[in-house]
Amino acid sequence: MDVAARETALIADLATLPSWQERLEELLRRDRRRGGLAPAERAEAARVPGCLSRVWMVATEDAGRCRFRTDAEAPAVRALVGTLAALYDDAPAVEVAAHEPMFLAALDLEKHLTGTRREALGKARDAMRAFAASRLAR
Repeated sequence: MDVAARETALIADLATLPSWQERLEELLRRDRRRGGLAPAERAEAARVPGCLSRVWMVATEDAGRCRFRTDAEAPAVRALVGTLAALYDDAPAVEVAAHEPMFLAALDLEKHLTGTRREALGKARDAMRAFAASRLAR
């Protein structure tokens, strides 16, 4: 399934919930089932720069596909960044570089998030895009 189809499925699934609060809570619930990074992976080199809340990302490439794993100190940031990583994980670099996520706006979450949370998500997206672009440039 490509990135756009994954995002469409995510939006369709969460849109059935009646409020933005319940949608965010569902993202938090899903994140609790997703494994975070090991303590050794939470190294300074894995930090996403520019985030007020500490966010870490481990990006690798496997058979031409980008692999992303993330973690964060703040639970809501961790859930949002983890959702983004899940959308882009195992996708070709060209898709990661080109697709702009729209799930926050589509689910009425964007206007309810603090600036710090939006900033962390944007910085994580920038880091994923940069990783994908570096794969394309080779």
